[in-house]
Amino acid sequence: MEKLLKFENTITIFFEILITVLFFIVLCTTILLVVLRYAFNSSIIGGSEAMNFLFIYTTALGAAVSVGKESHISITFFIDKAQGIVKKIINIIKYIIIGIVNGVMLWYSLPWIRSAGVFVAPELQIPMWIVQIIVPLGCLLAMVYCSIHIIRQCIVRGSGNAPHQA
Repeated sequence: MEKLLKFENTITIFFEILITVLFFIVLCTTILLVVLRYAFNSSIIGGSEAMNFLFIYTTALGAAVSVGKESHISITFFIDKAQGIVKKIINIIKYIIIGIVNGVMLWYSLPWIRSAGVFVAPELQIPMWIVQIIVPLGCLLAMVYCSIHIIRQCIVRGSGNAPHQA
């Protein structure tokens, strides 16, 4: 159990740092583009497109990490009322459903990337699969987190609240 928690914490920290760096680049690029546009009547070719692509990356990775940190959007009315084995079962079902949704998204994103990924971004001239690949990777990461949480629910004894360390 301790190795599982250490693995989860390590990947969470790695992806949180990556998301922070990417979002910081988006912030700096936004400020730079605004200053260039309004102060110098100029711009950076591909700057806006790059910001959009980086924002897609931060969103996909952030969604997966939020599943890992149990900070995803959820309605917890029934889970809060439940106790013991019932709470564990509800949590396991919750993560199975989240995992299935991400698995379906992963499955359908691959043909999408095969068909649309060959096109080139208009300004940056990079293949679109480089941008689109984050969708299945984010879904895969969310599924890894779901698996970890299901294992933790099955291993931990008690009220159904698996310990979580961020």
